[in-house]
Amino acid sequence: MHKNVFTIACRGSWLSQAQAAIFTERIRQFFPDVTTKLLITETAGDKNLSTPLHLVEGTDFFTREIQDALRSGEADFALHSMKDVSSADFFSGSHYAIIAREAIQDVAVFNPNVAELIAKGQTLVLGTSSPRRSNMATAFLEKALPLTNGLSARIIATPVRGNVDGRLEKLAAGEYDGLVLAAAGLNRLLAFPSSATAVRQLLEGKKLMVLPLFECPPAAGQGAIVAETNASNTAAMDILRAIGDPVLTAAIQEERVYAEKYGYGCSRQFGVFHWAGKHTRFTYASGMDDDGEAFTEWNFTCPESLPDAHWFDTTMYMKDFFTYHYQSSAVPSGYKAYFIASHKAVHSRETERLLRLKRVWVAGTRTWYELAARGIWVEGSADGLGIESVQNLLQSPLIGLAQEAIHLLTNEFSAQRWANDGWLVSGTYTLIPLLTPAVRQEVSEADAIFWSSFQQYEICRHLLRPDVRHACAAGKTADLLKRENISPVVFPTIKAFQQWKKKHIPLPIEG
Repeated sequence: MHKNVFTIACRGSWLSQAQAAIFTERIRQFFPDVTTKLLITETAGDKNLSTPLHLVEGTDFFTREIQDALRSGEADFALHSMKDVSSADFFSGSHYAIIAREAIQDVAVFNPNVAELIAKGQTLVLGTSSPRRSNMATAFLEKALPLTNGLSARIIATPVRGNVDGRLEKLAAGEYDGLVLAAAGLNRLLAFPSSATAVRQLLEGKKLMVLPLFECPPAAGQGAIVAETNASNTAAMDILRAIGDPVLTAAIQEERVYAEKYGYGCSRQFGVFHWAGKHTRFTYASGMDDDGEAFTEWNFTCPESLPDAHWFDTTMYMKDFFTYHYQSSAVPSGYKAYFIASHKAVHSRETERLLRLKRVWVAGTRTWYELAARGIWVEGSADGLGIESVQNLLQSPLIGLAQEAIHLLTNEFSAQRWANDGWLVSGTYTLIPLLTPAVRQEVSEADAIFWSSFQQYEICRHLLRPDVRHACAAGKTADLLKRENISPVVFPTIKAFQQWKKKHIPLPIEG
């Protein structure tokens, strides 16, 4: 490759320049002699800051002018946020590469007085940039914000425009009580020298809620950076071939299947994400279609060899495995944050008071809602996918929680295993095996069992048929079953199993 100076067309915002810096660093890792320069390009979306995005006519209003600079030969690369790339045939005639992806979640950022407003019964004004965020975030946050003075949050969503830092300035000025933003953009701004100090100051004192993926799925491609070049630009093509990430590209392609099915653009009312964990990979889409009908779709490898088996679904008998003994000892108070594995781990007024003063993360939304009803602010969840699924997010510039700053609350049965994996943990209650006669019979006769916890398996193992098949959700249960030399069928979540069960396993015929 003889050429060593390349021009990158991008928008002029701090965030776009931060993404260009990531792109440039990626290039230098492979081509240390290459020099890049920026061609700052104003797009239609930058010029019109008054019209809500979903009302702006046409598509690609954050990308078209950047692509025009590429087509005219002014630039060697066009750099975009992938979620701004809307049309299905956008890359026809060009070559592109996904070069990085940050956290895919949205995050709600609130002013410090949000609890006071809830306590007074005032309606919160939430600034959002799309109907997807407006509908999903509002519905979730009205259940997830902590009950205050006996009152639940009431929220009205209203459009907000401008760059991320500009939106945060509007929040600080009191034009909104909260904003919904992409966690990826905030993380990149906090890591970019030109914007880090200003954005950190704008976030000072704000209260965060990272929105859960299944209740508030992101836009297709959210958090990903895509670079594009002309197919005739052989030197630029060589660079993109070298630096593109095939795993990220495959994930984006999976998400764009649903974008092509349900439509691109800011007016759409659905979200989609592809997840690749150590136990399972899947694509999940949810929201409203063009006819206003709600939908939820999963795409994962289904265990088609199991439908004819006699299944036992432990989630139908949750109260028939254990009773609970709650410990009276105090929870250690010297930690910055607490991860709650189950709402049962929070059973004393002292622990509730402690958690109201701390940063709290939870295993899933059921625990989130339970704690919110007790007046506890929850910052985020692991979406039922296991705490490992959010470790990068926890340690990101936005959240800033190292593992040693987090204390985990669970049952004594699980505490030692978490400790063995390096976590600081307290067991605040004990599981006492119950095993009703109905459960004993079901377990002993089953050809296949879906376990909702590893503890269920441990107390039932002596009842199992030698050839029984095991299934569970991704997360700690899958880890522990595999340590027992079991190869379970791993579903993304309990809800994913229940949806598969409803479709593939006929209900028993009564009488």
